[in-house]
Formats: sequence, structure tokens, C-alpha cells
Amino acid sequence: MKSFSLKLNQRINPLRKFSEVFLSPLFDLSVRLYMAHIFFMSGLLKFENFLNDDWESTVYMFEDIHPIPLLNPSCAAILGTAGELILPILLAFGLFGRFGAAGLLLMTGMIQFAVPAEYGIQNPDHYFWMFLLGMIFLKGPGRLSIDHFIQKWLEK
Repeated sequence: MKSFSLKLNQRINPLRKFSEVFLSPLFDLSVRLYMAHIFFMSGLLKFENFLNDDWESTVYMFEDIHPIPLLNPSCAAILGTAGELILPILLAFGLFGRFGAAGLLLMTGMIQFAVPAEYGIQNPDHYFWMFLLGMIFLKGPGRLSIDHFIQKWLEK
């Protein structure tokens, strides 16, 4: 039985190496790009409101639709828009990837848990997003990231 297990392990090992070297980094990159796209598009809509002289609609969202506890709506609108534009870029490139993931995780948690349920913006997708962002925060952005290349350069 032990020899069978050893033979099986030897045959599976190349698949493990392939997955570790090629598939895992591609998966990490795809998760980062997926999450970055979601938040960046949201921030872009808010920024377009600003460009179209409709910033008040963005402030209104933070005032009446999803107020952020302890934050002035104008300040929340600026911080939220900036966060949704800057953090996804960091996440996509994997530059300060854990910082980007932590910021987006905080924003998602705020929407899901701090905003009163009667506002109706809680979404089951937020749990999936928090899971993916938590994975990036805990594991790091992966091999296909600027963080990884900086770390390799610093180790030399």
C-alpha cells in the first residue's frame, strides 16, 4: 500500500508543480483583477458625477442612501470615491497589494455591516468579495505582482 502511495505521489507531483508555478499565480492575478474592476467601476461612476457637475448626487448617497457612521457625508463621498479609484489600481498591479485589499475589505465590511439594514444595500455578493479580499490580505498578491518583484529584488 505504501509503495502504491509513493508511486501515485510521484505521478501527481508534476501536476502539483505546474499548478504551483503557473496556475496559482494566474488565479491570484485573476482574483485581484476581478475585485479591482468591481470597485474601480464604482469609483469611476462617482468621479463621472463630479465631472458632470452632479457631485451632489454622490454626496446624497452618503447622506441618505448609505450613510457612513461618524463621517460627514461630503467627507465620506470624497474618501469613498478616492478609495474606489486608488485602492483597485494598487490591487490590480499588486503594489502594496495587502494594503489595497485591506482598504477594499474595510469598505465592503462597512457597507455590509455598518449601514443599517433598512437601507437595503446589503448584498450577499459582499460576503464573496470579503472572502476574496481577505484571501489577498492574508496570502499577499501573489507572484505576478509588483510586490513580489520588489521582494525578490530586495532579497538579492
